[in-house]
Amino acid sequence: MEMKDIYVLGVDIGGSHMACQVVNLHGCRPLSDTYVEVKVSEKEPAGVILTAWEKGLKACLEKAGGKPICGIGVAIPSPFDFIQGIAMADHKFASLKGLNIREELHRVTGIAADSILFTNDAAAFGMGVWRLNGATDRHMIGVTLGTGFGACFIVDGCYTTYGPGVPIGGELWNYPFRGVIAEDYVSTRWFEARFAELTGETIKGLRGMIDFYEAGKYKMETEQIFREFSDSFGEIMLPFMLRFKADKLVIGGGMVLSRQYFLPLIEQYFRNNGVDAAVVTLADTTSAIITGAAALCE
Repeated sequence: MEMKDIYVLGVDIGGSHMACQVVNLHGCRPLSDTYVEVKVSEKEPAGVILTAWEKGLKACLEKAGGKPICGIGVAIPSPFDFIQGIAMADHKFASLKGLNIREELHRVTGIAADSILFTNDAAAFGMGVWRLNGATDRHMIGVTLGTGFGACFIVDGCYTTYGPGVPIGGELWNYPFRGVIAEDYVSTRWFEARFAELTGETIKGLRGMIDFYEAGKYKMETEQIFREFSDSFGEIMLPFMLRFKADKLVIGGGMVLSRQYFLPLIEQYFRNNGVDAAVVTLADTTSAIITGAAALCE
């Protein structure tokens, strides 16, 4: 029997934007001509944020051209009450705290409230990567590297938060590491601080450091920083790669644009420590998150 097309909205809510797209659950394929992105900062008042989301969702539904949309899968940063659909964060989207986001999305789209489901952005990234990569890896770890450090552990396409080799709650950003937390050593703020320490120069993100490097400045310092980062990242990931028996590690997020500087070093670290899992990068993090969010409606 041939599977029929089932259309849902996949939504990626980040600190500076909301992106949404119609996804056909038959084959988990995003429809390229339905992609909509609106820029809105999580620091804005609730009314501004919700109006921007409404504008984006309505534009996306319009692009769906009358296709029946039977659900919405939403990826949104923690902390969030993913079951009830209620915003909980004090630091991100503070103006939305206590609001029932499920009811708001139902009001805007008319889609039944019980067909609107939520997960965190790292989990959606992992579930999306698994589907876009051909859905073959039994045990896959997905991480996103940028201003933060997201992680997810995927077993046969399902996001898991417990089990052998899975950290508490399935998250790694707050994993204790060298007297602080893992995120302090692998996010862009570590690069900024370390570069300032070694050179006295202030940079914004990795781009500034690479601009200097490509202009022939601070080459030794930059190479040292990438070596230190790769060793820290390898040391954080190693026990999880081994105990979780990972077939693949997929790295996404803003840092992937600089992958040529660190990916070979990370692969070398794992080889030296007995890990033979594939390590791959995915530049299009948004597509993966949208696909993974939509997959909640399967």
